[in-house]
Amino acid sequence: MLEAGTSPVAPLGRRARAGRAAVLLAALSWLCVVGACGYGPVERALRPAATPAEKLSLAASSTPHAALLHLAEAKGYFADEGLDVTLVPVSHGKAAIDLLTQSKVDLAAAAEVPFVISVLQGQDFALAAAVASTSKEMAIVARGDRAISAPAHLAGKKVGVTPGTSSEYFLWAFLIRHRMGPDAVELVSLPPGRMTQALAEGQVDAVSTWEPLVSEARASLGVGAVSFVEPAAYTVMHVLVGSREFLKARSGTVSRLLRALLEAERFSRLQPREAMALAAQRLQLDLATLQPAWQNLRLQVDLRQSQLITLEDEARWARARGYVAPGAQTNFLPHLHLDALLSARPERVTVVH
Repeated sequence: MLEAGTSPVAPLGRRARAGRAAVLLAALSWLCVVGACGYGPVERALRPAATPAEKLSLAASSTPHAALLHLAEAKGYFADEGLDVTLVPVSHGKAAIDLLTQSKVDLAAAAEVPFVISVLQGQDFALAAAVASTSKEMAIVARGDRAISAPAHLAGKKVGVTPGTSSEYFLWAFLIRHRMGPDAVELVSLPPGRMTQALAEGQVDAVSTWEPLVSEARASLGVGAVSFVEPAAYTVMHVLVGSREFLKARSGTVSRLLRALLEAERFSRLQPREAMALAAQRLQLDLATLQPAWQNLRLQVDLRQSQLITLEDEARWARARGYVAPGAQTNFLPHLHLDALLSARPERVTVVH
């Protein structure tokens, strides 16, 4: 007999709910097993296979000019673009170009002077983008005890340079700026790693170089250091270089590389202190050594018309210096690979093409 207000289907409802609970419990148990053991056969079949990261090797110096490359690696921006980039350390940009010439790396990061000379000497290289520039870090550091206190006093002195690099080109531009011919000084060939020691030991009267070597050279002489800068004489660019064949065949890959560098640029702009600290760590420099170069460094990925003009000016200089035959071409537009940056950030390309 039913009590008033009691539904005759209630017992059946309780049984149904109990059945559903049992099914749910079984399903949960199965999911736990799958979670512990990995994807089941259906999930594995539906899950797309991970695309292997595309490998690239890139020769880069441990100098502030290459900061965007080191930041992009440290922050994982290369990986975000599906790239597995190996940065091959070198002492300076010319050494990076040398590795590229020997086909030991896919790309090289260097100042533009060794790039210009390599092209004039027959290498089929092209420039994919500039990644840094500065007009204030190149300097001539001299010994005050050699009667040097003004640019004119360099006449007849021994000046250390690294041939075929921005070190030599800056000295030439500096001398012209101060109405002296390139033969006014005696050039002494020195690799970057020997600059500071040669100056401190008095083997040369002065050196023409870049940061952080400028700061190291000054520190080695203490109060006896005399230094000259000339921002209007020369703006050095740090550029990304590859063979024209490679850049054309893998333009999409290079575009992804540039997107990673653009992200590193954004990070350096929005978080300058964190970026400088991270760069110092990656370059194995203390902050005090990095600071002078960092504050004068323009970290920006671009290809500008003014840069093309600079390349052609340097080509004429290289020809005058005897690095190439007198009739070597000086048109560098064919040696600018525009497609990768046009794809990544078209407004950063102002080269007339």
